[in-house]
Amino acid sequence: MIIKKAINSEEIPEYHEGQLIVKMRTMASPAGIPASDYTAASPLATSGMSALSFFERGGLIKRVIPLSAPAEAEDLPAGAMSFGQNRSALSMLATSASPTANDPNEGVSIIELQRDRDVSDLQIALAQDPNVEFVSRVPVRYLHATSKRGTTNKDTEADKDSAESADSGGGVGIMAIPPPVSTMWNLQKILWQQARALPNFRDANNIKVAVLDTGIEQTHPDLNGRVSRYLFNYTGIPSASGNSDIIGHGTHVAGTIAALFGNNFGINGICNCQLHAYKIFDDTPDFNSRRGEFVYYVDTAMYHRALAECIQQRVDVVNLSIGGGGAPSPQERTLFNTLLANGTTIVASMGNDRQAGSPISYPAAIQGVIAVGATNLDDTVAQFSNRGNHISIAAPGVAIWSTLPTYPGHFGFSAAIGPNGQPIIGAPKRRETAYDAWNGTSMAAPHVAAAVALLLANKGPMSPANVHTRLMQSADPVAGMGGLNHHPDFGAGRLNLLRLLQ
Repeated sequence: MIIKKAINSEEIPEYHEGQLIVKMRTMASPAGIPASDYTAASPLATSGMSALSFFERGGLIKRVIPLSAPAEAEDLPAGAMSFGQNRSALSMLATSASPTANDPNEGVSIIELQRDRDVSDLQIALAQDPNVEFVSRVPVRYLHATSKRGTTNKDTEADKDSAESADSGGGVGIMAIPPPVSTMWNLQKILWQQARALPNFRDANNIKVAVLDTGIEQTHPDLNGRVSRYLFNYTGIPSASGNSDIIGHGTHVAGTIAALFGNNFGINGICNCQLHAYKIFDDTPDFNSRRGEFVYYVDTAMYHRALAECIQQRVDVVNLSIGGGGAPSPQERTLFNTLLANGTTIVASMGNDRQAGSPISYPAAIQGVIAVGATNLDDTVAQFSNRGNHISIAAPGVAIWSTLPTYPGHFGFSAAIGPNGQPIIGAPKRRETAYDAWNGTSMAAPHVAAAVALLLANKGPMSPANVHTRLMQSADPVAGMGGLNHHPDFGAGRLNLLRLLQ
């Protein structure tokens, strides 16, 4: 059996160490002083800015990352906008506050400090500065999935046979063979074939579905031609990010939504949509002292730029199979509110921390977001799926077969001890290639995102609130709800695609 232990909230800090997110009030450059020349003696040098300059002179500022896209004149390679290349921290903040054309992240920057213990003092000083609109800690976001293939009483017989044959290969990093598409229990459960057979059924060819995740393999045989847009590197963001989906999570989520069907191999996706993939994880893992290993977290700068791209591209649906316990920053809330106001439906996973008491996970708990829990083949709640009154609906999330990159990859690394006694990257925790069955509310959410795309294609444009209502009204009540209209394990029930489109 191949098992990858899921990350849970007890092992993850709620906020990034040594980071603040700051929004400066929009301003024009003072006469005769370019933003790049701001110093502690400039008109911007109020109390908070003076404190920032003090921290900088003491070598306590690692870098400042403006989140707005640089103007064409500043269209520099990734990393060139980071602090330390003859640009003061003050000038970097001032640059971010210079007026730009319709950039949702205008004026917003991330300040990274050398030491976490200095964050509170700088936050207090900046909060009192009249040039600062807000300052807050930066919440951690992580994946809501685990790879687990093996013989459980929740798997189909085809799943069991495939898992056993793959496991006999003697390790991870091999190609897993999915069961016949006719036995994909998740599609059977939501009545996928029956929905597609409805009179006048229309596929989601004109609906933009954004997947903000670990990336995607565009040339996967089951995804080839499905990806309309892929951003994995953002100008001005210093994160090290290539086009590969190292972890595989984004490719798995995308396959559930939009893998090719009718091609007699692999798996079937739910719809044919305009898939927009945004990579929001960089390629460098972070050391987690609580787990004693190196893991991947959402890169905050990439995440905010991707959300802004979704606003500017006017996407119809956003899937976020991520979460974390840290309360959203004002900027994260603003970006979500803008998307919702523009008519974009946002779908997010509830989280996999049921054994830890189902702590609140964001962005699923942000108002207006469709929060999705996970169910088993027998319509019971998955043993990991978070519960809560904010849950909207449930969908299949156990032993979900989908696409993975055809090249090798990993979930993270074990830790070794370096020469100086500090942890260094050790052996990789490898994943499968091509296909695999994964568990998680991460796997449940894309079922709902794809269903929303088909709803919009067949019933026409509607507000996120109306989409939410249609989903809840058409969901199948399950036995575990005990006759209630809404249950903290299931929301309004388990997704029924046929009823949704009727």
